[in-house]
Amino acid sequence: MIRVSLLFGAALLLSACSSKPEVPIMEVESQQLHQRVNAKGQDEFAFVVTVKATPQVNLDTTKPVSRRELKRFAQQQRVEDSPELKLKLEDEAVARLRQALEDASYCESGYKIERVFWRNRSVQLRGVCQ
Repeated sequence: MIRVSLLFGAALLLSACSSKPEVPIMEVESQQLHQRVNAKGQDEFAFVVTVKATPQVNLDTTKPVSRRELKRFAQQQRVEDSPELKLKLEDEAVARLRQALEDASYCESGYKIERVFWRNRSVQLRGVCQ
């Protein structure tokens, strides 16, 4: 009897955890591909990927803070503050760049990313076609 209720409880707990939708850490807001020919006659590009702002969790210090609120505050990550999320965004931008160049039929012989620029919630990849 105890085993059945423990098994039922565990199954209920697992199904509740698995049905909870996972909130994306960062969501891409926009991407832009800019193309031009430089002074040397080379085709070059700038590709900008921007993510949506993550609202900052604020703690109300005028009343006692629950463990849940404190844990959520400690675990919050924003692209602006997290080197780990910046690297994930950069990886995402590289993957999206490949697709954007292919869709635009640009740099069909290949390309080289030469510089990466960061701004609050966006990353810019600059490079040349080969």
